[in-house]
Amino acid sequence: MDTLSRKRALELAATGDLSGYDLAGADLHETDICAVLMQGTRLNQANISKTSMIKADLTGSELISANLSVSNLTAALLKKCNLTGADMSFAIAIGADLEGAVLAGANLSLSNLSCALFCNADLRGVNLQQAEASGADFSGSNMNKVNAFGANMSASNFSGVDMEGCILTKADLTAANLSGANLKGSELLNANFTAADLSGADLRGATLAGSTFSRAKLAGVQLDKGITLPS
Repeated sequence: MDTLSRKRALELAATGDLSGYDLAGADLHETDICAVLMQGTRLNQANISKTSMIKADLTGSELISANLSVSNLTAALLKKCNLTGADMSFAIAIGADLEGAVLAGANLSLSNLSCALFCNADLRGVNLQQAEASGADFSGSNMNKVNAFGANMSASNFSGVDMEGCILTKADLTAANLSGANLKGSELLNANFTAADLSGADLRGATLAGSTFSRAKLAGVQLDKGITLPS
């Protein structure tokens, strides 16, 4: 990989292709790299905050501990990216494709992830506090110990997802698909599961006080002995 300066990186970005370059630690904040091809680019610890990356293709790129806060990643391709420990707080990633991406320990708090794809992604320990993630697809992902306090995840797909030890206090999961999900030991205080599908979900050891399950599908839900679901 060739290591680039900010000036040279922006010159190449103007051509539409930054694939395969080494931009580790680069300062690209407040730039416009919309629709730029950046497949396999190395952006570890890069500052890409407040940057417009709409429809950019970062498939297979490394963004370990990168700063993507307040950036616009609408419809961006981030398939199989390594975003371990990245800061995506306040980012806009509506309709972004993060299939197979690694986001362990990343900060996505207060971000807009509506209709984003996280299929088969590694989301262990991710911070999703107060994120807007309605209509997102998390199927096949690992969401162990995710903190989604106050997040809006209505109509999202968590079918069969490992969500053990998650914090979902005050989360909105209206009409979400949680069929077969593992929610053992999770904190579900005052969460909204109205019309959600919890068929076959495992809620053993979960904290359920104040949560709403009105019109939810509850066939086969696993609960601790003597526990009933509030409505």
